[in-house]
Formats: sequence, structure tokens, C-alpha cells
Amino acid sequence: MVKRSLRMSVGARAVRALTARRSAAGLYPAYSESTSFLGPEPAGFEAAHIHVREKRKLSGRLREFFVYSPALGRTVGVRVLLPGIPQEHAVPLFLFHGGGDDFRSWTDLGRAELHTRGSRFLVVMPDAGAAVYSRHEKAPGDVEDWPEFHIRELPMLIGDLYSTCPELRVAAGLSMGGYGAMKYAAWRPDLYAAAAAFSSPLIPQAAPPLFQILAMRAGAPADSLFGSFKDGDARWEANSPYDLAENLRGLDIWLSAGSGTPDDAENSDESADIMEAHLHNHGGRFAQRLSELGIKHAWAPRDTGMHNWFAWQRELKAWLAHAVQAGLDRSPSASPTRDPRPRFWTSVADGSPFTFISGLPVFEIYGWKVEISRRRPQIVTFGDVSPSGFTLNGAGTFRVTSPAMFMPGAEASITVRSPLGVNPYTTRADASGAISITGQMGAALHDPIVPGSRTKHFRTWGQAAVTEVIIRGQRKDSDRSATIESSRKPKALPKRGG
Repeated sequence: MVKRSLRMSVGARAVRALTARRSAAGLYPAYSESTSFLGPEPAGFEAAHIHVREKRKLSGRLREFFVYSPALGRTVGVRVLLPGIPQEHAVPLFLFHGGGDDFRSWTDLGRAELHTRGSRFLVVMPDAGAAVYSRHEKAPGDVEDWPEFHIRELPMLIGDLYSTCPELRVAAGLSMGGYGAMKYAAWRPDLYAAAAAFSSPLIPQAAPPLFQILAMRAGAPADSLFGSFKDGDARWEANSPYDLAENLRGLDIWLSAGSGTPDDAENSDESADIMEAHLHNHGGRFAQRLSELGIKHAWAPRDTGMHNWFAWQRELKAWLAHAVQAGLDRSPSASPTRDPRPRFWTSVADGSPFTFISGLPVFEIYGWKVEISRRRPQIVTFGDVSPSGFTLNGAGTFRVTSPAMFMPGAEASITVRSPLGVNPYTTRADASGAISITGQMGAALHDPIVPGSRTKHFRTWGQAAVTEVIIRGQRKDSDRSATIESSRKPKALPKRGG
């Protein structure tokens, strides 16, 4: 449950006031050039894959691309800064902009070219539209899947264009861009080594008007992002870095925010910035949540600082100094004794168990793919995951596909233990060595028989029910069964939140 005082902290009035101030000051980059010079958008085969439509060299290090994205269904801009210090395989840093800005903002307004000249990062600054950093169904059949573009399509394209570390990437951003960086890292901690957020709303439930306004900026209804806001709604939780904070364990996490008062060097006539002050509150609560979970992080609250580029230039410079010192910009091959990747990456590859939280009906993590069919959104814990099995909570049916870790074609014994009973069966690994496991989780009761003001509509029962799956199969790296008789018992999941 989010306190009402905090929920309304970033309200419509603050957002509109910020927009008006920045527009009047000319702080938004002029969109003097659209993509119309490229002609009609690709169709047919060309529209089926991401590709570069135009490339420009703007300086010795700065490149500008216009790329077509199937996930977005249109062409968008991307700027790339070549590493200030070259190395054989560069670590890509995805640097995201905030609301009202675009792919040119970090270089035009944030002096990113100057501040990154002492790092080895390949800095990628993609467009993010209205900066929702979410899958946005603007209307029936009109979907912009920004996570698909930022997490899957663009890194693949960058890897084709430049020599990068395929197993390592870093994300950072200002305001909504920091929200995107932290959310993407929580969604795919197997892909990111670090995430940084400067002045960012990391608790969407604490700022519904902000996300509603961004949806409208994209030309869509206010509730088109995560549905109408209700405390505890799994759609909002599934897109909340705060609710998914447990997934950030082992990553290098950096948070910063100003107090809302001007810096002495800023020469600002404004006495206070309400929006920045409340985002400072967001950062403090997020840092507290990480501390409660025992997750190491850096929280840099500032005594001064407003929601503007003066502050974000300072924060980018400070975080880059930390990133370089931590070796985040060094590829593992260049410095094998200073590997910036989370330590558990190697242990997971060796078969050590891990736990992951998601509210998506389909998700991938460490080579596992989970597909859940359910009538209502729910937060699912994919727990104690190893070659010997896993647990899932909630209701519905599931299909889980393992990494290619078993002997191809070998028989495997599967046991599914759910509140509905025990279901043992056998299956075989496919030609790659992956095993597909299906089953039914807990039963669910969704809607009251008699609707009325006293009933709670659309409540899903069985959310805490735990289903356990035991796998007995021959691993590729072993001549014996990968599993022994499990002594694990289904148990209640710990309460989330805090």
C-alpha cells in the first residue's frame, strides 16, 4: 500500500509547471528535423527486422543513426559515442533520456561527449518517445514496445555495428530514463551489470499522474499504460522497480537526486523545485527498500539540485567516475581479474539456484523461458531455480523451457506438485538439450457471483499457492543424473513489499 501523501507527490500540476518552465527556457531540443526525409516507412520483409536507414558522422566520436524498429513499427533516432579510451570489446552503456527530451538531449544538453571521454564505454543514446519505457498499447492494434526495442533489438544491432561485449551491458538515465534503466535491469538482471538513476520516479504507484500524463503525451488515453491505478494492482507492480527490487541483487546500483533547491553556481531565480524534492523522496524510499533486502547500492542525496540539466550533468560526471573506478567500463577479456559482472552469473551457469520475480505473462531469465496463462495479472516468484527444478507461485497453467543444459534426446523425469495434486510424467530433451515442462498451478477464483459495492471485483485467490517442479535428467556436463530425490517441501512465500 502506497501512502496517499507520497502517491500524489508527483502530480499533474508539478509536471505541467516543469514542462512550462523548461519550454520557456528553451531546454527542450528543437525537433527541427523529422524522419520524413527518409521517405515512407519500410514494409514487407524490410519491416520484419531492425536496420539502419541513415547514418551520419557528427564529430570524431559522435555518430547519429536513424533505425527502423519492428517493435515500434517506425523509424527512430539513436546517437552513439565511441569510447573515449578504445578497447577491443567495448562495454555498451545505454544512456536514456527523460520525458520531453529525445535521443539528442544527452549530447546537446548534457555534455555527454565531454564527460565520457575518460571512459571505455560505447555510449548508446536511443530515442524513447514520450519516455514511458514500457509496452504501450496506444489503441487496438497500435502498440509501441519500447522494452523490446531497448532490451533486445537495439543491443543486437549495436553488436552488429561495433565490437562490444555480448555478455555485458550497463544502463543509466535521468528522470524517466532512470526509471527505464532500473526497470530494465530488474526485468533482466542477467543482461545488465549496473544501473543508475538520476532524479527518477522509481515507485510508479507513488506517481500515477506522471505516468498518465506521459501516456497522453504519446497520444493515448491516460490509463493506457498500466490500466487504471489501484493499490496492489499487479500491472503497476510488474512495472515498478521498487516492487522488483529483489531482482537487483548483485548488480552495481546507483541512485541520486537533488533536494529541490538551486545550487549556488546555478544562478537560478527559482526558490524551489517541488518535483525534484519529491523524487528525492522516491530515491530515499527505494534506497531504504534495497537496504532492507540487504542489496548493496550507492544512494547520493544532494543538499541542493533541481530537476534540470545543470544537476544531471553533475550526476552523470559523478556516476561515471564511480563506474570507471569500479571497472564497469572494462570488458572481462581486457581485465579478467576485475570482472564487473555480478558474481552469481558464474554460479548460475554452474547450476546454483536463483530466484526471480516478474509480473509478465512471458519472461526469460538466465536462459530459462517461463510462459504463464492466467485470467488476471499476478506477480510470480520463479524460485529456487536450478537444473533439479524450481517453484512457482500463483494460479493458472505454465510452460517452462530450460536452457540447453541436458543431454539431447535423453529422457527426463518430471514431478509437478501443486495444491491440485501431484503429477509425475516423463519427457525428453530436444535436439539442443532443452526440456519443456508444463503443468497447472493453484486454482483461482476471480469474480464474485453477485456483483455489488461490497464485493471486491477481479480479485485473484490462490496467489500464495506454491507449485514445485522436480527434474531428474542427465546434464551435458555429467554422466549421472543431475538430480537426486528432492527433500524440498512447498512452503509459503515471504511477503513482498516494505
